Amino acid sequence: MHAWLAALLGLLAIASVAGAAAPVDYVKDVKPILRARCYSCHGALQQKGKLRVDSGDLLRKGGVSGPAVRPDTPGLSQLLLRVAEKDPEERMPPEGQPLTDKEIATLKAWVEQGAKVPLNDKPEADPRDHWAFRKPVRPVIPAPIGKAWGGNPVDALLADKHREKGLTPNPPAGKAVLLRRVYLDLIGLPPTREEVAAFLADPAADAYEKVVDRLLTDPRYGERWARHWMDVWRYSDWYGRRAVPDVMNSYPTVWRWRDWIVASLNAGKGYDRMVAEMLAADELDPADETNVVATGFLVRNWFKWNYNNWMRDNVEHTGKAFLGLTMNCCHCHDHKYDPITQREYFRLRAVFEPLELRHDRVPGEPDPGPFKKYVYGVAYGPIASGKVRVFDEKPDAETFVYAAGDERNKTAGAAAVPPGVPGALGSLTPTPITLPPTAWYPGLKPFIRAEELAKRTPAVAAAETALKAGAPIPSFSNMAGWEDFFRARHVAEARLAVARADLGSVQARIAADDAMYLGGPGNADELAKAAAKAERQLQHATTVLALAQAEQALAPVRRKAAADTKAKPEADKLAAAAETARKQVDAAAVAVAVVSTEYTAFSPVYPKQSSGRRLALAKWITGPDNPLAARVAVNHLWRWHFGRALAEPTFDLGRNGKPPSNPALLDWLAVELQSNGWKMKPLHRLIVTSRAYRMDSSEPPAADARRAHDPDNVYLWRFPTARMEAEVVRDSVLYLAGELDPKAGGPEIPHEQGLTSHRRSLYFAYHGESKMGFLELFDAANPCDAYTRTASVTPQQALVLSNSELTLRSGRALARKLATAFPTDRAAFARAAFEQVLGRTPDPDEVAAAVRFLDRQVELLKSAPKPPAAGPSADPLLRAMEGLVVALFNHNDFVTIR
Repeated sequence: MHAWLAALLGLLAIASVAGAAAPVDYVKDVKPILRARCYSCHGALQQKGKLRVDSGDLLRKGGVSGPAVRPDTPGLSQLLLRVAEKDPEERMPPEGQPLTDKEIATLKAWVEQGAKVPLNDKPEADPRDHWAFRKPVRPVIPAPIGKAWGGNPVDALLADKHREKGLTPNPPAGKAVLLRRVYLDLIGLPPTREEVAAFLADPAADAYEKVVDRLLTDPRYGERWARHWMDVWRYSDWYGRRAVPDVMNSYPTVWRWRDWIVASLNAGKGYDRMVAEMLAADELDPADETNVVATGFLVRNWFKWNYNNWMRDNVEHTGKAFLGLTMNCCHCHDHKYDPITQREYFRLRAVFEPLELRHDRVPGEPDPGPFKKYVYGVAYGPIASGKVRVFDEKPDAETFVYAAGDERNKTAGAAAVPPGVPGALGSLTPTPITLPPTAWYPGLKPFIRAEELAKRTPAVAAAETALKAGAPIPSFSNMAGWEDFFRARHVAEARLAVARADLGSVQARIAADDAMYLGGPGNADELAKAAAKAERQLQHATTVLALAQAEQALAPVRRKAAADTKAKPEADKLAAAAETARKQVDAAAVAVAVVSTEYTAFSPVYPKQSSGRRLALAKWITGPDNPLAARVAVNHLWRWHFGRALAEPTFDLGRNGKPPSNPALLDWLAVELQSNGWKMKPLHRLIVTSRAYRMDSSEPPAADARRAHDPDNVYLWRFPTARMEAEVVRDSVLYLAGELDPKAGGPEIPHEQGLTSHRRSLYFAYHGESKMGFLELFDAANPCDAYTRTASVTPQQALVLSNSELTLRSGRALARKLATAFPTDRAAFARAAFEQVLGRTPDPDEVAAAVRFLDRQVELLKSAPKPPAAGPSADPLLRAMEGLVVALFNHNDFVTIR
């Protein structure tokens, strides 16, 4: 049967099922189907078969196969025939599931009813004219509404939307509520009762602004906001097969990147600089040792078994994190929504093609040695020292387009693609970068030389001391003793010779390196020969020591064998070892005379030039002509302050995402970020001092019109309540109890210690194999994809806040501290506990309920068995107080940010 006839019969069958079709609305019923399933191939972005289906007129016009719809002869409409086609090679759309019978019936009914479209029906706009692809322009600030909402551009732009939507903003929040809100927001920890009391007692008009300024300079600000950005940048410690252990994803010592994020945020480093250092610190400032760990952004994506995976992740997450674009679909085909071709995807991949990992030595730590490349079947355990970073191993590496997402499907004879970015957004012109010597030969760094010399100098002194001390002098008649004495002295002299030769070799290699690479004094060739000879002399001295030690071991056994034949086998064995050592001495002596300029470097030596590709990309991303980067950054900032991004999802500002709820505000913030040097702290201050941020979060009665106009609070007429994030819950429990360890930075802590260690949650191991149970219960981020976090309310959360070792121990510690101030005054204790844990003063009913709880518990506990020494207090009242504090940790007001 002919394919078109089969399709026609299929349509008739659908029609018989559907019966008489109800009137079909083109805008509501038809266009959504076409947009979802057809526009990507037959819209503004591309027109396969010269067909566009994004307007009624274009559907009637059709493509190379004729009109797509024929109202006069519906059964011959190409649109209907192709979507109902049974042959998957002919059916449309070619990818994904076929249209459902209902969708086909809708299209058929619409065509049969005349394929009517509104007069104002227009095709899609040029994809390059999408709002996110237009450079942001600072909008005019609307006139303020009343005195309360004047002065802050954020408020003015929000108020403009309030006017448009008929919304009235909530009044300001109470001072205690606001203080707790901004503390948790900026440093991730709540205020103590003393801090709340001090703020409430401060009558100054700028009391709140002073708090904000103090928090923004608090080192804990960097820890709080580092966790936010680590979500977006996919921070992860190494994982893959930890039980082996075998590093497969990310890499050990990547924690230094985490510490760099904290330090950069605290220092107020510009977002543009942070992006540049994460992508190309080694090219931006190759001599800088501090920021090269920022390339942990790329290290994190590393996958041992398949470097193509590494390249794919670099492209995907560079696009999502910094550009707000989903580029990963272009790995297999042109983008279905945005103006990005598959070839342009591979041009972006070419930026990363030269990459490889390397270990760099860190002062005061053991040399981690060279990076080990993957060898099939070999497991590589984690390194514990040094720092990991990227470099361009092959600056001229080539990239080839391949088909169907399979790197084996390269087009034969096709040329390599040059590095680049989507043409609709700009272009790249990488400039190769000549690296300073210490970048391509780390062994030239002064600290490495100093440490290598420091290792040898004590050895020389120790050998000299040992030689002077010598062995006890034997009696004159003890010939065996004299033999042993001289042999021991010979060993000591040989050991001193080795120590001196080792030191001399290091000194000679340093001198040669200076002349060869740093313009130091002397003839480089002659100094290289001297360094090579010094190394061979060290080898000769080492063999002489080995021979002396072999002969020293042989002497007493040989004497024993002369009197006892049973010792002869051992003597023969030691004699053979001595003979081997003697031959090695002779060989080493011959080698000393060889003339060579080859000597051992103090570290691996890398290419002297980097491609400059990544630096060009970084400069383009935050360059003045890129419309995306600043919008992406402020969109995230806004989301973390208010719980909802201005444009969602944050990782896709392209045509498949949603338009911003307040385009003018998004663009104003983007331009403001760029104009102040990409500094984020001023933007934080602007946002948290706005009237919008200071609003009360209370929901009005159901009859309030605002609930009908904007039920989801999209336009921010009240401050949105939110659950604490996982890390904030755990850290706050410890902090309020006075138990949080303020130590910052360092290697990741095993997550199994999460209930016993008092370090901040930021510093615990975080990777794809497992996470801390406490954090997991409160929706910790997925280390593989956390552009946004989910939030849930589950019974297990209440259980862990009531019964976990962490909460119980912290509750007891806090109760005992408060009890020292209020040992018998139960009402005063209750008020203090409320103020410390919930950040507010309880109302009289809450105090009364707390006192009743304490009274009842005291009576019950009087007859309770004595608890263990490490458990709750044996005193009934103190134990009841401990229970009250733990109950407050489980209060909704504790885990809720209002």
